[in-house]
Amino acid sequence: MSDIPTSPLLEEARAYYKALLRPVFEGSRFVLPGNIAVGLGNVASELRGLGAARPFIVAGSRGTGSVPTEAEAALRVLDVRGADPLEHNRNVQRALAHLPSEVQDAVDAWDPNRSAKTLHTDPLAEPRPVAGRAAYAARSAAWTALEDKIVIDAFWDAVGVPRAPSRVVPAEHQALRAAAGALDRGHGTVWAPDAREGTNAGAVALRWVRPRDDGRKAAASLARIADRVRVMPFLEGVPASIHGVVFPDATVAFRPVEMLVLRPATGDRLFYAGCSTWFDPKPEDRETMRELARRVGIALREHVGFRGSFGIDGVLAEEGFLPTELNPRLGAGVSTLAGALGDFPLVLLCLAIAEGEELDYRPELLERAVVETADNHRVCGGGRTTETTLTDTGTFDLVADGDDYREAEPGEDPDATLLFGPGPIGGFLRFTLNPDRNEPGAASAPQAARAFRLADRLLGTDFGALEPARNVRP
Repeated sequence: MSDIPTSPLLEEARAYYKALLRPVFEGSRFVLPGNIAVGLGNVASELRGLGAARPFIVAGSRGTGSVPTEAEAALRVLDVRGADPLEHNRNVQRALAHLPSEVQDAVDAWDPNRSAKTLHTDPLAEPRPVAGRAAYAARSAAWTALEDKIVIDAFWDAVGVPRAPSRVVPAEHQALRAAAGALDRGHGTVWAPDAREGTNAGAVALRWVRPRDDGRKAAASLARIADRVRVMPFLEGVPASIHGVVFPDATVAFRPVEMLVLRPATGDRLFYAGCSTWFDPKPEDRETMRELARRVGIALREHVGFRGSFGIDGVLAEEGFLPTELNPRLGAGVSTLAGALGDFPLVLLCLAIAEGEELDYRPELLERAVVETADNHRVCGGGRTTETTLTDTGTFDLVADGDDYREAEPGEDPDATLLFGPGPIGGFLRFTLNPDRNEPGAASAPQAARAFRLADRLLGTDFGALEPARNVRP
C-alpha cells in the first residue's frame, strides 16, 4: 500500500509547529492515561519527538497491535473490561481515579519531584488528574455540558443553526411515544438520553425506534440511565462530522469526515464502526459544513470561552447537513484526519491551544495544511469491538467479490485489510482501505459492512446483517 505522501505545504507546517511546540513540551513529564495502550503509542512518540521526557502510560487494556517499548514509555495496564465501549470507558475512568498501589508507586518513582502532568487524549476521557498529577488542557464544566444531547438544541437555536425538530421529554414510555408520534418522518425516531451517567458516545446509548416498534424496550433501557430523553426523527442520509479548532482570535475548519454508522436488520441499536475521509459530499455541502464549523467555533468562544479542537456530528439529510450533537473536545474524526499527516503533532497542538499556551499559532497555515493533505491522502479508521473472544492477532487481506469481500489469493493486491485481535470486550477489528485500489468519493460504509460480514464467516463474530446509510444528496 502507498506510503503517506508529503508536500511542500505539509513539510512547512510540520517544521513550523514542531519548532513552535518544542519549548512547551521539551523536558516535561506526562502521564498518558487512556482506554487502550495501543492507541497511546503515537502520542508518546510525538512527545518524545518534541523533547519531552519518557512518558508514563496507564491504560485500561492493552488492545490489538503494538505497544510502546520500555525505552519509549513506561507502561502499566489495569486490565479493565466492559460490556460495551461506553461501559469500558467508564470503568477505566473509575480505575484511573483509584489506582492500584503498585501503579501509584511506579508513577511516583518515575516522577519523584511530582512535576509531571496528566495528558488525556482519548475522546471520552474525563480531564481529571491521574496519580495526583494535574491535568493538562483540562476542560471546563461549561464546555463539557454542551455534549449533553438534551441541551445542545438550545445552543443551535441561539447560534441560528438549522436543525431537525426535536422534543425533550421525561424518560417514560408514554411521553416518549407521544413525542415519537409527532416527529416520525417515516423512518422512525432516535432517542438520546441525557448525560446523567456521564458523556454518551459511539451510538451505544442511542435507540432507533423503528416505525412499527412501540418503544417499550427502548424506554425501559433508557429509564435506567437517564431522567430525560431527546426525541428526533430518524434522518436518512450519510452520517458525517466536521471538525475545527478555536484559537483566541480565529477559528479554522477542516474537511468533512464520514461516520461509519451501520444499521442492523433488527433491533433498536445502531452500529458505530469508526470514521473515514474517503467520502466526498457535494461541494456545496462541504462548504456549508465548513462554514457551520466556523460559526459554531466563534459562538463557542463567545458563549463559554472555548479554545481547542471541537467536532459537530450530524447527517447529510435530504435538506442538507443537520447537526445532531456537538463535541467540544478532541473527537474520533481528528484522529482520522491526523492519520493523513504522518509525523505531525496535531493532537498536541490542539491540546496546547486548549491549555492556553500563548504562541504564534498561524491558524491559516494549520487549516491549509490539514485540509490539503487530508484531501490528497484518504484514511479509513474503521474499528469495532466484538463480544466474540479473539485470542489471536492477525490480518486478512481483502479483495472485492461482487457485493462482498473475500480473502486475497497469494500475489493479489488487496482492496482492503481487516486487522483482528483481542480486546477488553472480547475482540477488536480494524478495517482499512488500500489507497492504491480505491478511488475517493463514495461513502466507505458499504465496504465496512462487507468486511464485517466476512468477519462473521472467518472469525465467528456475530455482527449479523448490516446496511449502510443511503446517500440522499449524491
